[in-house]
Amino acid sequence: MSCDFSNAKVRNPRALEVEVKPPSFAPMPQYALPQQPQGVEIVLWHLLESQGEGHKWALHFPQRQTATMSAARQAEHRAMAFALSHLLGHAEWHLTHNEDGKPQLHVRGESHVQAVGISHARMGEDVWAAVAVWNEVGTPGGIDLVLTDDARVRRVAPRVMSAQEMSKWRGSEAWAWATKEAMFKGHGPALKFQSQALLKDGTGIPGDEAGTLRGEVRGMPWSGAWCKVRKQLLLVWGA
Repeated sequence: MSCDFSNAKVRNPRALEVEVKPPSFAPMPQYALPQQPQGVEIVLWHLLESQGEGHKWALHFPQRQTATMSAARQAEHRAMAFALSHLLGHAEWHLTHNEDGKPQLHVRGESHVQAVGISHARMGEDVWAAVAVWNEVGTPGGIDLVLTDDARVRRVAPRVMSAQEMSKWRGSEAWAWATKEAMFKGHGPALKFQSQALLKDGTGIPGDEAGTLRGEVRGMPWSGAWCKVRKQLLLVWGA
């Protein structure tokens, strides 16, 4: 089972809803998840770099100097804009960041009180974005995208993984890295990766297409899930 199912959307944590016709503001391919998330709505978006340039995506990011961004950074923000508009079902929103760097979602002029997670990654010329909104107020949720064969992850692994994790997840460092990033986005910013954000166990790693994750954040239980997109791109989410 893979993540490559087009035109499907996770909107209800108990039911997978398939949209035959995407909304007019979101002409890009959107991918469904192979397993049903619990308590969170997730949209995974694939954007070719030249797509969406004519849309007024910059209005969604008033704190960003979008005009001076590189073409790559602009593409990442376009993908995020399409993904979040698709998840919400409209484009009347904007995103800011608080003093801790966490994203704050404002819908129709109001601050959205539920946790929102965003992540993006590049695979060749393609840009991917993932956005998530947790259903329960106060959920410290996080989401992350990473390439499973990213050499940078292996290089930084000794600095962010404990000795026990280095032994347990050797060859699967991307899972540990993405899990810690998701933990950090939900529980940061004062979070020590090596001692306070730990991946304890996971199913299906690395050979399956999807699985579950179990960890600890500051000694408290953390649970999540993962799936692969086109074999190389790893999506992790949890709270």
